[in-house]
Amino acid sequence: MEPRYIRANAQVIAASVIYGFAGIFFLYIKNMAAGPVVFCQLLFGFLVLAAYLATAGKFSGSSRIRLRGKRKAILLLGAWQAGVMLSYYTAVNFTNVSMSVLLLYTVPFYVLLIAPVILKEKISTKNLVALTLSLIGVVVVVGPANLVFGTAGSGYLYGVLMGLFSGFFYACIIMTSRYLRDEYSGLEQLFLSTGVTLVILLPFMLQISSTALLENLPVLLFLGVMITSFGSILYFTGLEHVKAQNASIISLLEPVSAIFFAYLILNDPVSQATLFGCILILASSLLMSLESESKI
Repeated sequence: MEPRYIRANAQVIAASVIYGFAGIFFLYIKNMAAGPVVFCQLLFGFLVLAAYLATAGKFSGSSRIRLRGKRKAILLLGAWQAGVMLSYYTAVNFTNVSMSVLLLYTVPFYVLLIAPVILKEKISTKNLVALTLSLIGVVVVVGPANLVFGTAGSGYLYGVLMGLFSGFFYACIIMTSRYLRDEYSGLEQLFLSTGVTLVILLPFMLQISSTALLENLPVLLFLGVMITSFGSILYFTGLEHVKAQNASIISLLEPVSAIFFAYLILNDPVSQATLFGCILILASSLLMSLESESKI
């Protein structure tokens, strides 16, 4: 394997591990709700990303980043991004990092339900197996008794619901990104959609007090600079030399690393049910990743 391909794979691996820290560091935020946190994270990340793209000459010349066709889809991408981040952080608040990141990765469940309608894709036997594994995995992770009887309390179930919403919005991002990939590169989609998301979340800026901002600035900078900008730059530049299937498989490191580091740093309990559900959900994602490249 050529050095550039090795480096590209290493970039995607590093990015996936970095993404896994998002929920963990969110829990270190004090006296700020999910909305203001997401706004600050994206604002800091957007500024660093803009500086990187300017240095790379992406704002000048014929290949400069600009709105071209499919503008409504870019707006949708920004809305989906807001939905993913708000619902994911809310899920982390009401459940824990391990469960939230696994519910985020129920993407195959939603893609397989929606893609035949939106993208006119046929459901194969492998798709049905992936759908079944994902559904069983969610039931195992959340707990059948909690789903049926609600024994864990309304806050817990609300967190589970938000986690499922994050998976739905993530699926919407994937399908919208598929639609846009012939018009915009990954970094272009990220930059333009983040700008849209910031406009959508602008009302949350009014909820940010200077005291809370200063108190949480180191963590907010980490979330913005390391995850939104640095992690994304590593991922999308690495993606240029990594097969889409390989990148999808490597991305499974995000939930694995999130669970591992949540256990080490936060002492999040990892039960046998969580591990079993994790295997089922990740197996579902793996099956989807092994689909032919034309379907990715």
